[in-house]
Formats: sequence, C-alpha cells, structure tokens
Amino acid sequence: MAAKVPEDYQSNYQPVERREHSTVRVGDYLYMWGGVQPDLPEVHNNEKKKSMCSVMEVCHLRTSRWEQKPTTGNPPLGVSSYAAAAIGREIFYFGGHCGHGGCLHNSLYSFNVDTSNWKKLSPTTSRLGPKMKGYCDMIAMKVNGEDYLVVIGGQGPSTNNTPKQPGAQYSDRGLFSSNQLCNEIHFYKLSTEQWISPTVTGDRPPPIRSFTLTSINNSSAILFGGVTANGDSNNVYILNFTDTSVNCSKLSSPGRSVQWPKERRSHSSVLINTSSGPHLLVVGGVDTYDIWIFDINNKSWKQLVNLPINVTDRCWHSLSAWSVTPTTNWIIVFGGCSPQKDTAVIELRYTSINDWSTSIIPLDQYQEKLQERRREWEASQPVQPEDRREIDRLTRVLQERERELQEERREKEQVRNRLQQQLQQAQQQGQEKEREAREQEQNFQQQLQESQQQLQREVQQGEEREQGFQRQLQQAQQQLQESQERERGLEQQLRERDRQERDRQERESPWVVSRNDIRMTERILGRGGWGEVRVAHFHGLEVAAKVLHETIISEYNVSLFSREMNIASKIRHPNLLQFIGATTEGNPIILTELMPTSLRKELETGGLAYHATLSISLDVACALNYLHLFKPHPILHRDVSSANVLLQPMGETWRAKVSDYGSANLQPLIGRTTNPGNPVYSAPEAGNPREHSPSMDVFSYGVLLLEMITQRIPLPEERKRE
Repeated sequence: MAAKVPEDYQSNYQPVERREHSTVRVGDYLYMWGGVQPDLPEVHNNEKKKSMCSVMEVCHLRTSRWEQKPTTGNPPLGVSSYAAAAIGREIFYFGGHCGHGGCLHNSLYSFNVDTSNWKKLSPTTSRLGPKMKGYCDMIAMKVNGEDYLVVIGGQGPSTNNTPKQPGAQYSDRGLFSSNQLCNEIHFYKLSTEQWISPTVTGDRPPPIRSFTLTSINNSSAILFGGVTANGDSNNVYILNFTDTSVNCSKLSSPGRSVQWPKERRSHSSVLINTSSGPHLLVVGGVDTYDIWIFDINNKSWKQLVNLPINVTDRCWHSLSAWSVTPTTNWIIVFGGCSPQKDTAVIELRYTSINDWSTSIIPLDQYQEKLQERRREWEASQPVQPEDRREIDRLTRVLQERERELQEERREKEQVRNRLQQQLQQAQQQGQEKEREAREQEQNFQQQLQESQQQLQREVQQGEEREQGFQRQLQQAQQQLQESQERERGLEQQLRERDRQERDRQERESPWVVSRNDIRMTERILGRGGWGEVRVAHFHGLEVAAKVLHETIISEYNVSLFSREMNIASKIRHPNLLQFIGATTEGNPIILTELMPTSLRKELETGGLAYHATLSISLDVACALNYLHLFKPHPILHRDVSSANVLLQPMGETWRAKVSDYGSANLQPLIGRTTNPGNPVYSAPEAGNPREHSPSMDVFSYGVLLLEMITQRIPLPEERKRE
C-alpha cells in the first residue's frame, strides 16, 4: 500500500520526532523508518498504522534536505526496537515491537531503495529461527562471496516462542511479564533464505539487550555496552565470523588507570575509518552524557569533549556517519527519548594518530560548511591551487612584458623610418641647393657654403639621434633577453618541482615495490609488443611479473604509468586479476597474482562442462560490470578475449578472473594503435576512439560466449551465422 505525501511538503521539511528507530545510510542518502512516534496507534495493525508505516524518511546528505517518500508493499509490523542493516541497495529489518502489549516479532523484511518496495523474506513464526524479540542488533557480512545477516541477543517472551537455540543462554533475572534476555547468534543466508545456528567459540557475550553491534569489515564486528542480568555493561566484544562459526574475544575495563567509558545501554555507535585503522564512535545512552571513540586496532578509548548537551544527552536515538573528506566525518544524530530530538550534525576531524577535533555544524550553514571542507581538502592535495595561481600570474606578467617590448620595437622602428625619411629629404634639399649653387655659383657661393654647413649640422644631429635610439634599442633587447632568461629559470624551477613532487608521490604510493624484492625465474608465461610475462617470487609468493620494454621510459610516460598504477591499486573485485604492485626504477615491472591456466588453454585442450561455462560467463560479466560502473569514470577493457580470462580451479568448477583490464589506458606507452584489442573480438566501432564505450566490451563478451559454446573462435564473417 502506498502512503500519501502531504501536499504542503516543502524543502525545509523535517521528520516528526521519534525514538527506538534506525537510520541506515545507502550511498549519499539516509533512510529512516518507523520508531515510536506521536499519534502512532498502539495496535497490532490497522489502516492508520499501515499508512504511517508506509513512508520512508529520506535525507540527501549533499543538501541536508529531508523528504518523505511513499512505499509499496506491506511494511513490517515490528515498528520499533527492531534491528536494521544494509546490503547494496537493500535495507533489511528484523524483529521489533509491534506497539501493543508484549507483541514482538522475528520476521525479516527487505526494502529496496530504488523501487521503494517492501518484501517479506521470513514471517513471524514460533517454529524456527531466532526468537520473537526486540532490542537485538543485526549486521551484514560477506564470506566466500555469500551475503549473510547476523542477528545477536535481544529480549522477548519466554513462552509461545521459538525453540531455544542449542548452546545459547537465557535469563529472566530482573525482568517482568515473562520476558527473557538471550545471547542467541543466528546467521541468515540470503542465497538460500535459511536461518543457520553457527558454532560459537571464545568469550560469548551473556544474555544481553540494548547494545550496539557494528561491522568492522565483511567478516568481523564489534559489540559494546548493553543490559545483562547483572545490569548495564561497558564490555567490548570483537566477533570474527566464518560461514559456519563465530569466535568472540572480550575486552573489559582494566581499571581507573586507563580511560574507559562507564556502563551504558540504549546508546548508538557507528564505525569511523581513518588512515590508522577503524574506530568505533559511541554517543549517549541512558544516564550517560558523553561521547567516546575506541581505537579498534590499539584497543584504547578516548573521550571527546566540548560538545553541547543537545548531542550528548540522548538515548534510543539513531546515528549515521558520512565521510565528507578522508579526514572529516559528519555524524548525523536524530531523535531519541531525551528532550533533544531534532537533527544534529557532529563534525569529527582526524588530525593525526589518535588526535581528534569535534564541532557542531549548524543546519543553516550545512551547505556552506560542506563546500568549505571540500575546498580545504582539495587545497591540501599534492597539486596546490596556489601554485597553479602563481604560475598563471607569472605567465600573465611575461605575456604583458612581451607585449610591452613588441610595442617598444614598433615605436623605435617608426622613429627609424621617420629619421631615414628626414635624411632623404635633407639630401634632396642639399642636391637642389647644389644645383642652384652651380647655376648661381658666382652670385650665391657664400650662400651655398652656409647651406652646406647647415646641412652637415643637421646630418650630424640626425646621426646622434639615431645612435641614441640604437643604444635604447640595445638596452630594450638586453632587457628582453634577461626577461627570457628569467622565464626559462622559472620554467626549469617548475619542471624540477614537478619532478620532485612526482618522486615524492611515487615514494609514498602504496603500490610501489622495490626491484630488490623481486626474484625473476626463467619460466616465461607469454610475450607481446609490450614485453614479456615471467613467473617471479615476491616475498616468498609466486607471482606473475610483466616486464615492459625500455621504449616507454620518458618523463611523460612515467607520469602516465604512475597514474594508471594508482588506479589499478584501487580496483578490488573477486573476478579481476589482483594487482600487487609495480616498480618505478628502470624498466617497469608490474606484479599480479599468478593464475594456473587461462580460458584459451582450457578451450584448446578439450573444452569445459556446461556448468563451468555458465560460472565463467557470470564471473566475466561481474568483472566487466564492476569496471563499467567504476567511479568517477568507467574503465573500458577493450581487449576482452579468452586469453585474457584466467582460471583458478574451485572444486569441480572454475573461478574466472579478467586480466589486462588496464592495458587500454597504457596503449600510448607501448605504441599500439587506437584499437588495442584482438580484431577477432573487436566491435565495429573499435577503430574509432570517439565511439568507444562499454558497449565495445559487451560486444567482445558476446564473441567470447560464442567461443565458449562452440569451443572455437568465431571469425568476423561467421558471427552473424553463429
């Protein structure tokens, strides 16, 4: 059922106050649903409750604007104290309180943020799965390529509930209405839609509720605080998962000699990633008015101070983190059962190892502060804007000086022409006077002599003026030469600065490896126009070493090579050949993981089983999809072929990994044409760089599929028939 959005909705819309809810971030958006709200009917279900729960509050983090979006399908009945986690573009909701009496649920729903549609994955039942409960928590994990949800702890009725989980503990100490705390741990495997009871080892948490469970990475999480049978807790548990087990490690307060937060419940936590490792930020809780941050690697706490009470005095609120820059996170706090319930934004800046600064971002300055932080980050990057501005300024000064010198040359040329013209006129006058003197030699001899003397004086003055202009011209030429020398000096300084900056970046680049750490073998895997590939040893690991020719070594090509290696070091996908590193001295050597065989070899030696063909096809498609969706710009492979699909045996099937996905960007280095791929696989537009797009790779992928099915390479004239 779709809910109606109020007609008077405007850009300054704010969601109504609420508590015992969750806010989940997907990309640059926050999604907030449910919670205890004013006027929410305290019933199992009716039309008003369904209407109020059939909307999703969405905040666009780039603008700080909230909007209320209608949803389709039936929303969960557990509207508060539920658990939520996101996987990709879907948000999952488990359990929760119905709003009347002790009605609790163990249903599992998914919400698609693109379609705004609810889907029930597992109903509320007393037959299997976790018990019907609230105040538990849930995270997403990924093991061996499979997505799982992990549900831990919580509180629910001791009767009319699911069977107890083997190995789990239950406690009703200090509780009313036949409720129980539990320390159940359940996995939900999305691909099979089944609940799993894993093997638990180590320091399993006691029966607990109102804690926080936060993912550290795909296979580990951190649990903090909560209520146990002995009261509120301030213990930390590190949980490490496999597909069938979980290992628990407990950290307790060592005493007053070390900073450690007090016991708490109903707080909120969020993970903050920094250059020194992951940290857990904890805000508020019942009867706690503070904020702490936990260094997960160093196992140390630090209290963050100087934050206003409207941030610290909260419980049953939601907390979300958004990375504005690699060193700045904005923490969005909403709701709670304290007097402070509206949106608050904490700015958390990581300045050095375990050194943090905090401040509050006023909502009316959100956009201004966001732009300011982005500008600060851009200004701190290796290519400094002020250097560019100084270069532009010097360029303008040199251009202006050049125009002035050209104008001076034009003026001096005009003076010289005018003097020459005057000299010619004077000579003509002298000749005329000489002719007159000859005709009237006797009568005007004296006058002729005086005229000659006057003429000589004028010529002498003209020559003196010309010499003066010549000296001025020489001085101007000398000034021009000095200006040109200064310009060449500045250019040399800029080139030296660029070289030093490039050297510094290469030294600091994580992908740069030393040639001394590489031991080449005589085993050659392949040769090409770019060089050859050999088996090598790198720190005891057998790797593939691609040695490029000397012809690519130039200042520009080395810079292009470094940029491409920086991009390759950021690419992570299970179906792309793993980039390990590269050298920068001498002939570049690129290190990748070593694969046992290729699709070409397997097709040439007998082909593949049908299920293996399907698996490899899907792996290649996933790899190309990742490259084409890479941000900020898609990556085109441009050489999809069976030779570039490497295989690793995985039991009775294969795992495929696409190699040479960066070769297209290195074509200028190795002197190949604008169509880098094998022409047998190339799309018609491959010869025109202006028409290159992801469709090229899709075309080559289609040819690859034909080759896999027919077990031979289809020639271009056979494609249509095939």
